[in-house]
Amino acid sequence: PTGYETQRWIESMGASCTVIAPSLMPKRPGDHVKTDRRDAEQLARLFRAGELTAVHVPTRDDEALRDLVRSREAAKEDAHRARQRILKFLLRHQIHPPDTIK
Repeated sequence: PTGYETQRWIESMGASCTVIAPSLMPKRPGDHVKTDRRDAEQLARLFRAGELTAVHVPTRDDEALRDLVRSREAAKEDAHRARQRILKFLLRHQIHPPDTIK
């Protein structure tokens, strides 16, 4: 969750920084041992070989807009779930809600 801000900080200091999504890293079947040292060595090898795909780093404005959209969607989902809970509670107690609830 902090990769973009870390990337911006590193680049503000004049160094080059590439962000790689962990899901885009090639993995061998059966390779489940996870250590920081092995991961770092594998990242360096794959990066040197050009086998890693960089991801687009959004601007701060783009990130703020994404956060706003995600928050709105989460609030809509929360309201929907609450409405469903109330309607099911009323149904269990054989109370018919007024037609104005939508």
